[in-house]
Amino acid sequence: MLTRLIQCDVTGTVNLADPPAVSDAVCAILKQRYGHFDAGTLRHGFSDIKDAFWGRYPGLLPCDTPYHDLRHSLGTALLMARMVDGYQSGHGTNAPDLNADDAVLAIMLALYHDIGFLRRESEVHLCGACLINDHEQRGVDFMRRYLAQGAFTRFADQAELIHATNFAKPISETLAGRPREFYLIGQMLGTADLISQLSGRYYLERCRYYLYQEFVDAGADRSIGPNGETLMLYASPEDLLRKTPSFYEHLVRKRLDEDFDKVYRNIAYHFGGDDPYTRGVQRNLDYLRQLIASNDFTGLRRKPVPVIPSVRELETHN
Repeated sequence: MLTRLIQCDVTGTVNLADPPAVSDAVCAILKQRYGHFDAGTLRHGFSDIKDAFWGRYPGLLPCDTPYHDLRHSLGTALLMARMVDGYQSGHGTNAPDLNADDAVLAIMLALYHDIGFLRRESEVHLCGACLINDHEQRGVDFMRRYLAQGAFTRFADQAELIHATNFAKPISETLAGRPREFYLIGQMLGTADLISQLSGRYYLERCRYYLYQEFVDAGADRSIGPNGETLMLYASPEDLLRKTPSFYEHLVRKRLDEDFDKVYRNIAYHFGGDDPYTRGVQRNLDYLRQLIASNDFTGLRRKPVPVIPSVRELETHN
């Protein structure tokens, strides 16, 4: 029971380590909202993402990034479904409607937004974390091909919306000129990516044990100064955690409130006025500030198991 709760979403009701369970939860939301929707395309997407992360999708190697794991992708897709449902429940008559196909597209983009971290068969010498700087564009390229193969061919160009998760690219470049429904989906995608991470039950532990190591592997823990000197951005896992509140206040909040126009408010409409995700974010930040104030991070002893193939499975592909 405890192991299951460790992998559950913020409501404690959906096991984010179980793709069929997340698929069932998402499909139940869409069935209740729309009645009929393309369940075949959506369920096939959940099956393919599991195969991709486990190295069973043609041309791709298994996932080796413990922070950007399958759990995060599933959690982002679940939150996207809840936001779409909340939007449909709470938006006014002057706001654009999101139809059933729009909803499926939004969830598929959320599900595959980090597919660019998966190495190609020709990249066995690399680690997935090294792809951090271009994983969004890789994801766009993959998703454009993937959507073009099935019933959602007409949406293939909307794969570009994956760049809504890219801090390095101005959101105006990603969303400018798009029809209102796709503009909205892009805002929701960027929001779901951020909030699904920050609200997680083990977000702080995942940063300490996994995100920091990914930064080190990618060389993103340091930069080069004007005179060629090495400047440490994150000297240790604890240093990363100490800088997280500032990252949230000065970058994440601006992105959520301004770039994405506070679309996170739709979460509460889905839950009938409650918002367990916002509570989860605040709980994590409050606890982190306590740890920083006491300069004692021993409270982060739990080491959650990432949802990636085992070391033995990875070794068979290397």
